[in-house]
Amino acid sequence: MFIERNPREVAEDFYVSTFIAVSAYSHDGKILYSGGDHYRYGDYDIINNLLDKMSLPSDTTYTSLTLTNEKGYNYTTYYINKTRPKDGFLIMGPYNQDDLERLNSLDICYSNNLYMAPLNQTLDLCPKNGCAGCYSLNVRRAMNFIQAHYKENITLDSVISHLNLNKSYFCTLFKRETGVTFTHYVNLIRIEKSKRQLLKDNRSVLDVALSVGFSNQNYYTITFKKLTNMTPMEFRKKVFI
Repeated sequence: MFIERNPREVAEDFYVSTFIAVSAYSHDGKILYSGGDHYRYGDYDIINNLLDKMSLPSDTTYTSLTLTNEKGYNYTTYYINKTRPKDGFLIMGPYNQDDLERLNSLDICYSNNLYMAPLNQTLDLCPKNGCAGCYSLNVRRAMNFIQAHYKENITLDSVISHLNLNKSYFCTLFKRETGVTFTHYVNLIRIEKSKRQLLKDNRSVLDVALSVGFSNQNYYTITFKKLTNMTPMEFRKKVFI
């Protein structure tokens, strides 16, 4: 199963995971979402230039573009789907080499069904720092199944039933290719998904926990702290500072 996503969702996931400013736009340049501050260094001309090139393209041969200011900070724009520009585009930045090194050290990045080549990131734990093609077909199918059902009471048995695989074989294969167990991977996905929900400050932590598949707030908070070194409330406060 391939999970369709829109620019707003991608931008929200990106911002809550990296704290790098990002905006999402429709193909004709209408803003759909904005997180962080693109203009902290006063680079209005760069942002406007990127907007013009993506919403009114005179050259359709490129799918991404990066411009750099005098201080060495980069701004990157790219189509959310390089084969379908009408799906919209993102603009991210400012960011520098330190930010890229920080992103490369993250345990989880961005969607296995998204084009994130400008930052060399994929959503999954790719041991080869590449795309989803680094995984075998069965592991990719398991990842997509988890993406589609993480809100539910997803179990190892439900996944191997969907894949029609032997449990021992699947666990060995999944751990070898991703570096983590099935349960740990499900928790990673749920925690990343919950970050966007935490941006909606009228929702309780319990509501957020239940919305992404955790059965109780205590286990969600413990898992969140283990994976991010912050509690959900500490994360929420950091985002809104």
